[in-house]
Amino acid sequence: MPAKIARSADWRLSYDGDTVHDGDSSATKHVTAAQPVNERIVETAAAQEGEPYEYGANGPDSFDCSGLTQYVHNRLGIELPRTSSDQRESTRYVSAAEKKPGDLIFFDDGGDVYHVAVYAGDNKVWTAPQERESVQLENIWDDDYTVGRAW
Repeated sequence: MPAKIARSADWRLSYDGDTVHDGDSSATKHVTAAQPVNERIVETAAAQEGEPYEYGANGPDSFDCSGLTQYVHNRLGIELPRTSSDQRESTRYVSAAEKKPGDLIFFDDGGDVYHVAVYAGDNKVWTAPQERESVQLENIWDDDYTVGRAW
């Protein structure tokens, strides 16, 4: 004799803590997926546009290059050391061909890091460049760089 199957409303489908559908309702709730962390890194860096450069500053009202990258990552719960050379040491190496928005671009002069910026895509970086300038979007200006990923 075949088993009897009864409809039960004792189930619920959830996504990221929000109920999407349950057996008691015919209504469906639409949810959107969280924005990828690398996109949030770029967005957070872009939100600092116009903040002035100040050597040794790490935000929120002024930045140097590694202060900007540290601030952006820390805002998203990603720990990053303070200096650009320590940041390069703490990130995972990524080939230039595989870089993605949100990665860190470490400019060096044959070994020593002299600048770090957030890769924005399309050969551009968010950077806190130098005295009398502010956080801005620039083209990558030098081919001598390495890429690191903290996310």
